[in-house]
Amino acid sequence: FILDYVFFYIQAHLACIFFLGIIAFKIFSGVNKQVTVVYLGNLVMDLILYFTAEIFWVMVDGGIVTSSKPLLYLSNIFTYVFISVAAYYWFLLSETMQSENTDFSDMSKMILSIPVIIAAVLCVSAYRTGLVFYINESGELVNGKFYFLLMVIPFGYAIAASVKAFIRFFSKGKYAQREIYLTIGLFPVAPLILGALQAIYWRIPFLCYGTVAAVIYVYTSMQESLISLDPLTQVNNRNQMYKYLINKMKKEEQELSLFLLIIDVDKFKSINDTYGHVEGDKALVCISGAIKNACQGPRNRFFVSRYGGDEFVVVAEMAYRAEATWLAEQISSNVKKISSQEGLSYSLSVSVGIAQYDYSQPISMQSFIARADSDLYKQKKLNAG
Repeated sequence: FILDYVFFYIQAHLACIFFLGIIAFKIFSGVNKQVTVVYLGNLVMDLILYFTAEIFWVMVDGGIVTSSKPLLYLSNIFTYVFISVAAYYWFLLSETMQSENTDFSDMSKMILSIPVIIAAVLCVSAYRTGLVFYINESGELVNGKFYFLLMVIPFGYAIAASVKAFIRFFSKGKYAQREIYLTIGLFPVAPLILGALQAIYWRIPFLCYGTVAAVIYVYTSMQESLISLDPLTQVNNRNQMYKYLINKMKKEEQELSLFLLIIDVDKFKSINDTYGHVEGDKALVCISGAIKNACQGPRNRFFVSRYGGDEFVVVAEMAYRAEATWLAEQISSNVKKISSQEGLSYSLSVSVGIAQYDYSQPISMQSFIARADSDLYKQKKLNAG
Protein backbone atom coordinates (compact mmCIF):
# COMPACT_ATOMS: atom_id res chain seq x y z
CA PHE A 1 0.00 0.00 0.00
CA ILE A 2 2.79 2.44 0.93
CA LEU A 3 4.61 1.91 -2.36
CA ASP A 4 1.36 2.34 -4.32
CA TYR A 5 0.61 5.63 -2.57
CA VAL A 6 4.18 6.90 -3.14
CA PHE A 7 4.05 5.92 -6.82
CA PHE A 8 0.75 7.70 -7.51
CA TYR A 9 1.75 10.73 -5.44
CA ILE A 10 4.98 11.14 -7.41
CA GLN A 11 3.22 10.46 -10.69
CA ALA A 12 0.64 13.18 -9.97
CA HIS A 13 3.26 15.77 -9.09
CA LEU A 14 5.46 14.93 -12.09
CA ALA A 15 2.44 15.41 -14.35
CA CYS A 16 1.74 18.80 -12.72
CA ILE A 17 5.39 19.81 -13.11
CA PHE A 18 5.18 18.86 -16.80
CA PHE A 19 2.13 21.06 -17.42
CA LEU A 20 3.58 23.96 -15.45
CA GLY A 21 6.85 23.53 -17.35
CA ILE A 22 5.00 24.09 -20.63
CA ILE A 23 3.43 27.28 -19.26
CA ALA A 24 6.80 28.46 -17.92
CA PHE A 25 8.44 27.86 -21.31
CA LYS A 26 5.70 29.85 -23.08
CA ILE A 27 6.06 32.71 -20.59
CA PHE A 28 9.84 33.01 -20.55
CA SER A 29 10.28 32.46 -24.30
CA GLY A 30 7.60 35.02 -25.17
CA VAL A 31 8.17 38.67 -25.99
CA ASN A 32 5.59 39.95 -23.50
CA LYS A 33 7.50 41.16 -20.42
CA GLN A 34 4.72 43.05 -18.67
CA VAL A 35 4.74 43.03 -14.88
CA THR A 36 1.79 40.65 -14.71
CA VAL A 37 3.52 38.14 -16.98
CA VAL A 38 6.73 38.34 -14.91
CA TYR A 39 4.82 37.67 -11.68
CA LEU A 40 2.94 34.76 -13.27
CA GLY A 41 6.27 33.32 -14.42
CA ASN A 42 7.67 33.63 -10.89
CA LEU A 43 4.54 31.97 -9.49
CA VAL A 44 4.81 29.05 -11.94
CA MET A 45 8.52 28.50 -11.23
CA ASP A 46 7.91 28.55 -7.48
CA LEU A 47 5.09 26.01 -7.85
CA ILE A 48 7.44 23.75 -9.81
CA LEU A 49 9.86 23.94 -6.87
CA TYR A 50 6.98 23.28 -4.47
CA PHE A 51 5.89 20.16 -6.35
CA THR A 52 9.51 18.99 -6.45
CA ALA A 53 9.67 19.46 -2.67
CA GLU A 54 6.44 17.44 -2.35
CA ILE A 55 8.09 14.59 -4.28
CA PHE A 56 11.05 14.78 -1.91
CA TRP A 57 8.67 14.73 1.07
CA VAL A 58 6.74 11.67 -0.11
CA MET A 59 9.96 9.78 -0.80
CA VAL A 60 11.04 10.42 2.79
CA ASP A 61 7.56 9.67 4.15
CA GLY A 62 7.28 6.49 2.13
CA GLY A 63 10.73 5.24 3.02
CA ILE A 64 12.10 5.42 -0.55
CA VAL A 65 14.79 7.70 0.89
CA THR A 66 16.17 6.47 4.22
CA SER A 67 14.32 8.54 6.78
CA SER A 68 16.21 10.57 9.37
CA LYS A 69 15.36 13.46 11.65
CA PRO A 70 17.13 16.12 9.50
CA LEU A 71 15.50 14.83 6.29
CA LEU A 72 12.04 14.86 7.88
CA TYR A 73 12.55 18.48 8.88
CA LEU A 74 13.99 19.49 5.49
CA SER A 75 11.18 17.86 3.52
CA ASN A 76 8.59 19.85 5.47
CA ILE A 77 10.55 23.12 5.49
CA PHE A 78 10.77 23.17 1.70
CA THR A 79 7.07 22.46 1.14
CA TYR A 80 5.79 25.08 3.59
CA VAL A 81 8.21 27.81 2.48
CA PHE A 82 7.60 27.28 -1.24
CA ILE A 83 3.81 27.28 -0.87
CA SER A 84 3.99 30.53 1.14
CA VAL A 85 6.17 32.15 -1.53
CA ALA A 86 3.73 30.97 -4.23
CA ALA A 87 0.82 32.59 -2.36
CA TYR A 88 2.85 35.80 -2.02
CA TYR A 89 3.51 35.92 -5.79
CA TRP A 90 -0.17 35.27 -6.44
CA PHE A 91 -1.12 38.28 -4.33
CA LEU A 92 1.33 40.51 -6.26
CA LEU A 93 0.00 39.15 -9.55
CA SER A 94 -3.64 39.68 -8.60
CA GLU A 95 -3.03 43.30 -7.58
CA THR A 96 -1.10 44.19 -10.74
CA MET A 97 -3.75 42.53 -12.94
CA GLN A 98 -6.34 44.82 -11.35
CA SER A 99 -4.19 47.96 -11.51
CA GLU A 100 -3.28 48.05 -15.21
CA ASN A 101 0.19 46.56 -14.67
CA THR A 102 1.21 49.06 -11.98
CA ASP A 103 4.18 47.50 -10.20
CA PHE A 104 4.86 47.54 -6.46
CA SER A 105 7.75 49.52 -5.00
CA ASP A 106 10.60 47.55 -3.41
CA MET A 107 9.45 48.75 0.02
CA SER A 108 5.86 47.58 -0.61
CA LYS A 109 7.06 44.17 -1.75
CA MET A 110 9.26 43.89 1.34
CA ILE A 111 6.34 44.72 3.66
CA LEU A 112 4.04 42.27 1.87
CA SER A 113 6.66 39.53 2.15
CA ILE A 114 6.84 39.74 5.98
CA PRO A 115 4.38 36.82 6.49
CA VAL A 116 6.55 34.67 4.17
CA ILE A 117 9.67 35.59 6.15
CA ILE A 118 7.86 34.69 9.39
CA ALA A 119 6.85 31.30 7.95
CA ALA A 120 10.41 30.64 6.78
CA VAL A 121 11.91 31.55 10.17
CA LEU A 122 9.38 29.37 12.01
CA CYS A 123 10.11 26.42 9.70
CA VAL A 124 13.90 26.72 9.84
CA SER A 125 13.88 27.16 13.62
CA ALA A 126 11.48 24.24 14.13
CA TYR A 127 14.41 21.83 14.49
CA ARG A 128 15.22 23.48 17.83
CA THR A 129 11.99 25.16 18.92
CA GLY A 130 9.28 22.77 17.71
CA LEU A 131 6.87 25.71 17.47
CA VAL A 132 5.32 24.69 14.15
CA PHE A 133 6.29 21.01 14.01
CA TYR A 134 8.58 18.57 15.78
CA ILE A 135 9.54 14.88 15.79
CA ASN A 136 8.23 12.87 18.73
CA GLU A 137 9.91 9.93 20.47
CA SER A 138 8.46 7.51 17.91
CA GLY A 139 10.18 9.39 15.08
CA GLU A 140 6.91 10.85 13.75
CA LEU A 141 6.39 14.44 12.70
CA VAL A 142 3.86 16.19 14.96
CA ASN A 143 2.21 19.60 14.50
CA GLY A 144 3.39 22.25 16.98
CA LYS A 145 1.25 24.84 18.76
CA PHE A 146 1.88 27.46 16.05
CA TYR A 147 1.40 25.08 13.13
CA PHE A 148 -1.78 26.91 12.18
CA LEU A 149 0.35 29.87 11.02
CA LEU A 150 1.77 27.73 8.23
CA MET A 151 -1.80 27.32 6.97
CA VAL A 152 -3.00 30.86 7.66
CA ILE A 153 -0.16 32.59 5.79
CA PRO A 154 -0.57 31.04 2.29
CA PHE A 155 -4.35 30.84 2.47
CA GLY A 156 -4.41 34.40 3.88
CA TYR A 157 -2.73 35.80 0.78
CA ALA A 158 -5.12 33.91 -1.51
CA ILE A 159 -8.27 34.84 0.43
CA ALA A 160 -7.23 38.52 0.69
CA ALA A 161 -6.70 38.70 -3.08
CA SER A 162 -10.01 36.94 -3.71
CA VAL A 163 -12.04 39.16 -1.35
CA LYS A 164 -10.56 42.36 -2.84
CA ALA A 165 -11.35 41.12 -6.35
CA PHE A 166 -14.97 40.28 -5.50
CA ILE A 167 -15.45 43.70 -3.86
CA ARG A 168 -14.23 45.31 -7.07
CA PHE A 169 -16.36 42.94 -9.14
CA PHE A 170 -19.55 44.11 -7.41
CA SER A 171 -18.51 47.78 -7.48
CA LYS A 172 -20.85 49.76 -9.74
CA GLY A 173 -18.01 51.78 -11.23
CA LYS A 174 -15.90 48.79 -12.35
CA TYR A 175 -17.88 47.19 -15.18
CA ALA A 176 -15.17 47.18 -17.86
CA GLN A 177 -12.80 45.00 -15.80
CA ARG A 178 -15.32 42.56 -14.35
CA GLU A 179 -13.85 39.53 -16.15
CA ILE A 180 -10.44 40.20 -14.58
CA TYR A 181 -11.95 40.57 -11.11
CA LEU A 182 -13.97 37.37 -11.51
CA THR A 183 -10.85 35.46 -12.64
CA ILE A 184 -8.91 36.62 -9.58
CA GLY A 185 -11.82 36.03 -7.24
CA LEU A 186 -12.31 32.46 -8.42
CA PHE A 187 -8.60 31.56 -8.51
CA PRO A 188 -8.34 30.27 -4.90
CA VAL A 189 -11.53 28.19 -5.08
CA ALA A 190 -9.97 24.99 -6.48
CA PRO A 191 -6.79 25.14 -4.33
CA LEU A 192 -8.80 25.91 -1.17
CA ILE A 193 -11.35 23.13 -1.65
CA LEU A 194 -8.83 20.51 -2.77
CA GLY A 195 -6.30 21.72 -0.19
CA ALA A 196 -8.89 21.16 2.54
CA LEU A 197 -9.49 17.65 1.19
CA GLN A 198 -5.77 16.93 1.23
CA ALA A 199 -5.57 18.15 4.82
CA ILE A 200 -8.06 15.36 5.64
CA TYR A 201 -6.71 12.74 3.25
CA TRP A 202 -3.10 13.94 3.33
CA ARG A 203 -1.65 11.13 1.22
CA ILE A 204 -3.91 11.88 -1.77
CA PRO A 205 -2.48 14.68 -3.99
CA PHE A 206 -5.61 16.82 -4.31
CA LEU A 207 -3.82 20.15 -3.93
CA CYS A 208 -1.46 19.82 -6.89
CA TYR A 209 -4.35 19.26 -9.30
CA GLY A 210 -6.31 22.19 -7.90
CA THR A 211 -3.32 24.51 -8.07
CA VAL A 212 -2.45 23.60 -11.67
CA ALA A 213 -6.10 23.98 -12.73
CA ALA A 214 -6.14 27.47 -11.17
CA VAL A 215 -2.87 28.48 -12.88
CA ILE A 216 -4.11 27.25 -16.28
CA TYR A 217 -7.33 29.21 -15.71
CA VAL A 218 -5.41 32.43 -14.99
CA TYR A 219 -2.94 31.87 -17.84
CA THR A 220 -5.67 31.32 -20.44
CA SER A 221 -7.60 34.32 -19.06
CA MET A 222 -4.50 36.49 -19.46
CA GLN A 223 -4.03 35.23 -23.02
CA GLU A 224 -7.66 36.10 -23.80
CA SER A 225 -7.07 39.52 -22.29
CA LEU A 226 -4.05 40.05 -24.55
CA ILE A 227 -6.20 39.10 -27.55
CA SER A 228 -8.88 41.57 -26.47
CA LEU A 229 -6.50 44.51 -26.02
CA ASP A 230 -5.02 46.80 -28.62
CA PRO A 231 -1.28 45.98 -28.45
CA LEU A 232 -0.15 49.59 -28.86
CA THR A 233 -2.43 51.58 -26.56
CA GLN A 234 -3.45 48.75 -24.18
CA VAL A 235 -7.13 49.72 -24.33
CA ASN A 236 -9.86 47.39 -25.57
CA ASN A 237 -9.84 46.60 -29.28
CA ARG A 238 -12.68 46.88 -31.77
CA ASN A 239 -13.97 43.32 -31.33
CA GLN A 240 -14.28 43.78 -27.56
CA MET A 241 -16.09 47.06 -28.13
CA TYR A 242 -18.57 45.34 -30.44
CA LYS A 243 -19.29 42.65 -27.82
CA TYR A 244 -19.70 45.21 -25.06
CA LEU A 245 -21.88 47.54 -27.14
CA ILE A 246 -24.21 44.76 -28.34
CA ASN A 247 -24.71 43.67 -24.74
CA LYS A 248 -25.50 47.22 -23.60
CA MET A 249 -27.95 47.80 -26.47
CA LYS A 250 -30.01 44.78 -25.35
CA LYS A 251 -30.91 46.05 -21.89
CA GLU A 252 -31.57 49.58 -20.69
CA GLU A 253 -30.12 50.57 -17.33
CA GLN A 254 -32.53 52.34 -15.03
CA GLU A 255 -32.17 56.16 -15.10
CA LEU A 256 -29.21 55.93 -17.49
CA SER A 257 -28.89 56.53 -21.22
CA LEU A 258 -26.43 54.84 -23.58
CA PHE A 259 -24.02 57.08 -25.49
CA LEU A 260 -21.38 56.35 -28.10
CA LEU A 261 -18.47 58.76 -28.55
CA ILE A 262 -16.14 58.44 -31.55
CA ILE A 263 -12.85 60.31 -31.11
CA ASP A 264 -10.73 61.11 -34.17
CA VAL A 265 -7.26 62.67 -34.02
CA ASP A 266 -7.08 65.86 -36.07
CA LYS A 267 -4.45 65.93 -38.86
CA PHE A 268 -2.88 62.72 -37.66
CA LYS A 269 -1.54 61.85 -41.14
CA SER A 270 0.61 64.99 -41.15
CA ILE A 271 2.18 63.88 -37.82
CA ASN A 272 3.14 60.53 -39.34
CA ASP A 273 4.41 62.14 -42.54
CA THR A 274 6.44 64.84 -40.75
CA TYR A 275 7.73 63.06 -37.64
CA GLY A 276 7.49 59.38 -38.55
CA HIS A 277 5.32 56.48 -37.46
CA VAL A 278 7.20 55.96 -34.18
CA GLU A 279 6.23 59.46 -33.10
CA GLY A 280 2.71 58.84 -34.38
CA ASP A 281 2.47 55.72 -32.21
CA LYS A 282 3.68 57.73 -29.21
CA ALA A 283 0.95 60.30 -29.85
CA LEU A 284 -1.73 57.57 -29.95
CA VAL A 285 -0.51 56.12 -26.64
CA CYS A 286 -0.64 59.57 -25.04
CA ILE A 287 -4.11 60.23 -26.44
CA SER A 288 -5.45 56.90 -25.16
CA GLY A 289 -4.15 57.86 -21.71
CA ALA A 290 -5.87 61.25 -21.95
CA ILE A 291 -9.15 59.55 -22.86
CA LYS A 292 -8.89 57.08 -19.97
CA ASN A 293 -8.14 59.93 -17.55
CA ALA A 294 -11.30 61.72 -18.69
CA CYS A 295 -13.38 58.57 -18.25
CA GLN A 296 -13.20 58.45 -14.47
CA GLY A 297 -15.79 58.66 -11.72
CA PRO A 298 -17.77 56.04 -9.78
CA ARG A 299 -21.11 57.50 -10.82
CA ASN A 300 -20.60 56.81 -14.52
CA ARG A 301 -19.75 53.79 -16.62
CA PHE A 302 -17.23 53.92 -19.45
CA PHE A 303 -15.74 51.45 -21.92
CA VAL A 304 -12.71 52.82 -23.77
CA SER A 305 -11.48 51.15 -26.96
CA ARG A 306 -9.39 51.78 -30.03
CA TYR A 307 -11.62 51.62 -33.08
CA GLY A 308 -8.79 51.55 -35.61
CA GLY A 309 -6.07 53.83 -36.95
CA ASP A 310 -6.37 57.16 -35.17
CA GLU A 311 -9.94 56.61 -33.95
CA PHE A 312 -11.09 55.69 -30.46
CA VAL A 313 -14.55 54.85 -29.11
CA VAL A 314 -16.05 55.40 -25.68
CA VAL A 315 -19.27 53.61 -24.77
CA ALA A 316 -20.75 55.53 -21.85
CA GLU A 317 -23.86 55.22 -19.68
CA MET A 318 -24.91 58.58 -18.28
CA ALA A 319 -28.09 60.29 -17.18
CA TYR A 320 -28.12 63.24 -19.58
CA ARG A 321 -26.73 64.21 -22.98
CA ALA A 322 -25.14 67.24 -21.32
CA GLU A 323 -22.86 64.80 -19.45
CA ALA A 324 -21.81 63.21 -22.73
CA THR A 325 -21.06 66.66 -24.14
CA TRP A 326 -19.04 67.50 -21.03
CA LEU A 327 -17.11 64.24 -21.40
CA ALA A 328 -16.29 65.08 -25.02
CA GLU A 329 -15.04 68.50 -23.94
CA GLN A 330 -12.97 66.95 -21.14
CA ILE A 331 -11.36 64.52 -23.58
CA SER A 332 -10.55 67.38 -25.99
CA SER A 333 -9.10 69.44 -23.14
CA ASN A 334 -6.93 66.55 -21.90
CA VAL A 335 -5.58 65.90 -25.40
CA LYS A 336 -4.66 69.56 -25.93
CA LYS A 337 -2.55 69.46 -22.75
CA ILE A 338 -0.43 66.56 -24.03
CA SER A 339 1.97 68.66 -26.12
CA SER A 340 3.14 70.77 -23.17
CA GLN A 341 3.11 67.84 -20.72
CA GLU A 342 5.17 65.57 -22.99
CA GLY A 343 7.32 68.29 -24.56
CA LEU A 344 6.12 67.50 -28.09
CA SER A 345 7.15 69.69 -31.01
CA TYR A 346 3.64 69.56 -32.45
CA SER A 347 0.14 70.15 -31.08
CA LEU A 348 -2.55 67.51 -30.69
CA SER A 349 -6.31 67.88 -30.87
CA VAL A 350 -9.30 65.63 -31.44
CA SER A 351 -12.82 65.83 -32.80
CA VAL A 352 -15.60 63.96 -31.00
CA GLY A 353 -18.87 62.69 -32.41
CA ILE A 354 -21.73 61.74 -30.07
CA ALA A 355 -24.78 59.49 -30.55
CA GLN A 356 -27.47 58.59 -28.03
CA TYR A 357 -29.27 55.26 -28.24
CA ASP A 358 -33.08 55.25 -28.17
CA TYR A 359 -34.32 52.02 -26.59
CA SER A 360 -37.89 52.79 -27.66
CA GLN A 361 -36.77 52.70 -31.33
CA PRO A 362 -34.09 50.01 -31.56
CA ILE A 363 -31.61 50.15 -34.43
CA SER A 364 -28.66 47.99 -35.45
CA MET A 365 -25.23 48.45 -33.91
CA GLN A 366 -23.81 49.63 -37.24
CA SER A 367 -26.57 52.24 -37.55
CA PHE A 368 -25.82 53.45 -34.01
CA ILE A 369 -22.13 53.77 -34.84
CA ALA A 370 -23.01 55.54 -38.10
CA ARG A 371 -24.93 58.20 -36.14
CA ALA A 372 -21.88 58.95 -34.02
CA ASP A 373 -19.71 58.93 -37.14
CA SER A 374 -22.05 61.43 -38.80
CA ASP A 375 -21.79 63.75 -35.80
CA LEU A 376 -17.99 63.32 -35.86
CA TYR A 377 -17.94 64.46 -39.51
CA LYS A 378 -19.83 67.64 -38.54
CA GLN A 379 -17.43 68.32 -35.67
CA LYS A 380 -14.38 67.84 -37.89
CA LYS A 381 -15.79 70.36 -40.38
CA LEU A 382 -16.34 72.84 -37.55
CA ASN A 383 -12.82 72.33 -36.21
CA ALA A 384 -11.30 72.67 -39.67
CA GLY A 385 -13.31 75.77 -40.44
